[in-house]
Amino acid sequence: MYALINANIYDYKKYIENGFIVFNEKIIFIGKMSEYQKNPAYKEIDCKNKLILPGNVSGHTHFYSTFARGASFDFNPQNFLDILKQMWWKLDHFLDKDMIYYSALMGGLDQMKKGTTSFIDHHASHQVEGSLNAIKSAINDKLNLRSILAFETSDRFDIRKSIEENMSFINNNHTNSSAGLFGMHASLSLSNESLDMISKNIGDEGIHIHVAESLMDEEECVKKYGMRVVERLDKYNLINSKSLLVHCTHIDETEMDIIKNRGATIAINPTSNLNNAVGISNVKKFLDKGIRVIVGNDGLMQSQTFEYLNTYYLSHLKTKSPIEFGLDDIKKIINNTYEYINLFLKTNLGNFFLGSEADLLVLQYDSYTQMTKDNIFGHVFFGVFPGFLPEKVFANGKIMIDDYKLTNDFTKEKAEALNQANKLWSIIEKEGSNLEFKN
Repeated sequence: MYALINANIYDYKKYIENGFIVFNEKIIFIGKMSEYQKNPAYKEIDCKNKLILPGNVSGHTHFYSTFARGASFDFNPQNFLDILKQMWWKLDHFLDKDMIYYSALMGGLDQMKKGTTSFIDHHASHQVEGSLNAIKSAINDKLNLRSILAFETSDRFDIRKSIEENMSFINNNHTNSSAGLFGMHASLSLSNESLDMISKNIGDEGIHIHVAESLMDEEECVKKYGMRVVERLDKYNLINSKSLLVHCTHIDETEMDIIKNRGATIAINPTSNLNNAVGISNVKKFLDKGIRVIVGNDGLMQSQTFEYLNTYYLSHLKTKSPIEFGLDDIKKIINNTYEYINLFLKTNLGNFFLGSEADLLVLQYDSYTQMTKDNIFGHVFFGVFPGFLPEKVFANGKIMIDDYKLTNDFTKEKAEALNQANKLWSIIEKEGSNLEFKN
């Protein structure tokens, strides 16, 4: 049982100056140091001049993309679909279960080092069956972290197997560490027949789908089906209060109203949108409509706080104003991300009160200006987020990173991950040019 003492404690809602937290898997006591009572059962850690924050949540990530780092592909995209065909669809085509496991393990380690302890992952591979359990084995079992997993159903894959993989995982994972969503790639890769089959098989489960990431997704939908992406999904009754619509970079007012009326959630991924040059989501308008907005990293960035920073600054660019999108907006999005994952895991992540799950971070922060309950988020956003690197990471009450170092030895796993990545690259080099993809 740990006791973090002499700490400044903040959960994006309340601030305790010079406080303490006692916890095992959950928080047992929390308060001001004046209320603290020593106990020989506690393993005390002095956190003077340190800040305690909740573990971060990635609202949308892709562990399968981990082995793309450093890879060389024939790459000369003229549009967004070319990016998919020339890079990502080549990579996911050749993944096997071992590659899936080790890419999730390394991706999870990378993000955990930067303070992320829970993930909403969106997986794609021609290895459909058992793929989600391979990811769970890495993220939940090996790393002691939390996850909501989904398989990207697409006409590129066997639709029936994809439906079975999603539904099997959803039906067999209802814990405070593991749950499932029904994954779908994007409208442009799903026929009407596929949407109809999905709709008839998933009941009231929520979908996890890329929506209007590029303008091409909307243009293809209007050209082929005479309606926009969100309208098409809604036609098949696929949008509900559990649903997670990712990116939404090019949706219009009518689509926003559908999302709002159905109670669905939008997951923005600002850095990935910048990387793919697809545009900037209209986050302020989403929020003003009353839509829940959360933040992911799309598998690109290890640091979730980097996404918070880019959300803030890009929203200034989008609104053409330095004040229309403020710190209260970004704080709301952070709390929304905790709120959304809590719906599935039945947890209290992102909250520091008695009985909350002990997923928390210890960070060095010795402020040179006064820090109060009124300005604490400004300190965190401008002073902590830019160089975010936790000294300690606790997940499920266990210390996973201590003094900036992993508490478990992953030397063998890292070596095997390198072998798996090299194997994948070799296969892509030999066979990737022969692949032909339908949308």
